[in-house]
Amino acid sequence: MENKIHLQTIDPETLSVALEKIFSNQKSEVGIEDLPEKLLAFAVFDQDKIVGGILAKQSYESIYINLLAVDPAYREQRVGSRLMKKIEELAIIQGTIQITLTTMSYQALGFYQKQGYVVFGSLEDMPMRGVTKYYLHKRLKA
Repeated sequence: MENKIHLQTIDPETLSVALEKIFSNQKSEVGIEDLPEKLLAFAVFDQDKIVGGILAKQSYESIYINLLAVDPAYREQRVGSRLMKKIEELAIIQGTIQITLTTMSYQALGFYQKQGYVVFGSLEDMPMRGVTKYYLHKRLKA
C-alpha cells in the first residue's frame, strides 16, 4: 500500500480553518466546551484622530493583550494606563481569571510592571539577537 501523506504549501486561511476543526475536536474529546474567542478593542481619540488603542482576545476565563500602542505625543497623558484600566474593568465584570501579554526589551516592560503585571518568563535573542521577549500576567481572581 502506497503512503499518500505529503507536505505542501497551503493558503494560511484554509489551513487555519482545518486546524481549528482539529483543535475543536480535541477539546470536545476531553469535555471542554468549544466557545468562540471574543475580540476586544478600545481606542482613545483626540477629536477624530486615534491617538492610542488596545486590542485583546478573550478566551474562556483569560484575556491576552495582542497590541497596545500610544502616539508618542500623548504618552505623558496616561492614555496607555487608561486603556489598560478599561480592559481590566471589563475583565473583572466578566469574571476573567487573568490577563497575559508579551513585550520586547525595547518596548514597555516598566510600564506593564507599574500596572501590576508580573514577568513569568523571558526569551533572550527573541525575535532577534540582542532583544529579549518578556511574558507577563496579572491575576485578577483567585
